[in-house]
Amino acid sequence: MKYLDLLFIHCFYLQFGVNTAEHSLRGFDDTVLFDINWVDSNSKDLELMNGESIIVTSSHQEKYKCHLPKIQEKDSKENQDKYEGPTALELIAPLFSQSLCSYRLESYWTYEVCHGKFVRQYHEDREGKKTKLQEYILGKWNDEEYNKLLKEFQQTENEMGQIPVKKIENVNLPYLEIHMGNGTTCDLNNNKPRETRALYVCYAHGKHDVYSLKETSTCQYELVILSPLLCSHPKYKPKESGEHPINCTPIEGSTVKPYNLAKLKAQSKQLRMQSEFEGIRITPIDLTEREFSIISIENAITDTSPVENFLAGKNCLTGGTGWWRYEFCYGKSVEQYHIEKDGTKISINLGIFMRDKHIEWLKDHPQKRPKSVSQRKQLSHFYSNGEICDKTGKPRQTEVKLKCLENTSNLNAVSLYLLEPRYCEYILGVESPLICKILSRVDENGLVPLKLSDNSDIIGE
Repeated sequence: MKYLDLLFIHCFYLQFGVNTAEHSLRGFDDTVLFDINWVDSNSKDLELMNGESIIVTSSHQEKYKCHLPKIQEKDSKENQDKYEGPTALELIAPLFSQSLCSYRLESYWTYEVCHGKFVRQYHEDREGKKTKLQEYILGKWNDEEYNKLLKEFQQTENEMGQIPVKKIENVNLPYLEIHMGNGTTCDLNNNKPRETRALYVCYAHGKHDVYSLKETSTCQYELVILSPLLCSHPKYKPKESGEHPINCTPIEGSTVKPYNLAKLKAQSKQLRMQSEFEGIRITPIDLTEREFSIISIENAITDTSPVENFLAGKNCLTGGTGWWRYEFCYGKSVEQYHIEKDGTKISINLGIFMRDKHIEWLKDHPQKRPKSVSQRKQLSHFYSNGEICDKTGKPRQTEVKLKCLENTSNLNAVSLYLLEPRYCEYILGVESPLICKILSRVDENGLVPLKLSDNSDIIGE
């Protein structure tokens, strides 16, 4: 909203007839931030509004008296005294000595961060009294590495220039980085060990929480920890935004806020609520989305059914937000891929659809067969013969679960998620109202006979 506010201030000058010769624009640049406060004319804050003011008029002839702040340049020598307290590494050292661990729970994986020791990714499957554990170590650290890094900090911290920053919630926060290597070897990265960059940032209300953990490149991870321990170090404190308040009060019977601004905020709120469900409006084939988000498929050809296009494999759905993404083409394949900076595509086939393999899989897993039409809410299809997995020596395979998504206002919405319950055995979930339309059309194998436009192919036959 700050950008819109700044734009609104420009409009005061450029569109509302303000005398720009008398009121210079020199303060309005992207290095000086302003915040507009719309204050009722009966507010007690009016007593604090002194200094220069201007009268602005909106396109609806609403008038406001806006009090401009006095901008004072900060002392360039401010906070330049040398810091003589503990180093940043020493400030967070209690996390290591106390053997404190933080956790992040996601839909399938659990991440365990034992500070100064290791980062672990794991999932437990319980079958009766037995428990199967799938886990990876994403990086390790030890006392020897701590002592080595501490010497570097003690010798160079005061001479360090600009501390690197990480943008979190649109705020640049200085961070302390700890490199944790020697993790579980990665078969997707020439059997190199996994490694993690742990970034510790100052957050006064934090409890050493895991703010984020993502795969930045193949089997290389970035971990962000919110900790109050760094906040006593001046170089690691978040910088103040330095916003200058502009207080505007209505005059001549105008409303507290301009009509257009109130309308814009209402529309923005409505769009945000809608986007949380619908996600991105896109055209067939060129699909992008967020994992566990909802995509709205907008037909480019008005006389072609999105259901028929989906079943014909023309609308390939793309999902995932991390380093690896995945693509699902109905009746064809499931693929995991990554695009390098130079445009090179690295892909792994997670399975292709073969009717005989699917039917054989149903014989071995009869519970996966479609239920009666009255009870049918989802279908399961088997995609096999993917690329060979280094861990198991077997081809990768994927069970695709097509689920009817009811009670939604957008009939073309699609939700995607991908799980790996066992090594190189995947579950791809596809949930959409589109699935509801095909449930009654499937045969005993859950396949849909579909005559394509050229009348030559039949899906499922």
